[in-house]
Amino acid sequence: MENYVWSLDISTTNIGSALWDKKTGKLIELKHLELKIDKTIPVHERDIHKAEMFKKYVFEYKTRVLEKLNGIITDVIVEEPLGGSNNQNTVSLLFGFNGMCRYILYSAFGKIPSKISVYESRKLFLTELVKVSHKKNKKTGDVERIETLSFPVEYKTEKKLYVWKKVCKLEPQIEWFYKQDGKPKDLCFDMSDAYCCGYSGMKRMGIIK
Repeated sequence: MENYVWSLDISTTNIGSALWDKKTGKLIELKHLELKIDKTIPVHERDIHKAEMFKKYVFEYKTRVLEKLNGIITDVIVEEPLGGSNNQNTVSLLFGFNGMCRYILYSAFGKIPSKISVYESRKLFLTELVKVSHKKNKKTGDVERIETLSFPVEYKTEKKLYVWKKVCKLEPQIEWFYKQDGKPKDLCFDMSDAYCCGYSGMKRMGIIK
């Protein structure tokens, strides 16, 4: 029986999902779950309904991996929400929904999902953007190595686009979803973020060198 790693980027509109071979670190599939609900549902109840959709998806996915791929998901990696929004209600909703989904994953697999921050995820995946500097610690006298992530100027406000483009290069077989103007739909970024956090999480685990 094969062992798999499942990485997820969770938002309240779409959830990106990447399944990996734990032995080789190779991508098996990259998917998404669109959280569409009836707009007549009161706003304060919508996250509960979306969580129920996710719960159904998780248990069906677990069964499909077992039956179709003859394997089990041994590790789950979830990207932590980015808390930089000026809208505190949005930040609160994202963190709350992320927690609900992680609890569902725990219920399904009996193991607390690993978390990885957006910054760490990108730093481990986008190694070409990591700049190294050294600074002397005034107290100890030791020279400390400092790593910072620096995006090209044209991507300073389009960081998700840079991540998506790199995933496109690494996985040319993936079929993406486009708007009428030819630009990728937002759900593509959820998918590529799920790839990014899975790749980085497996790097942290030592699966990918």
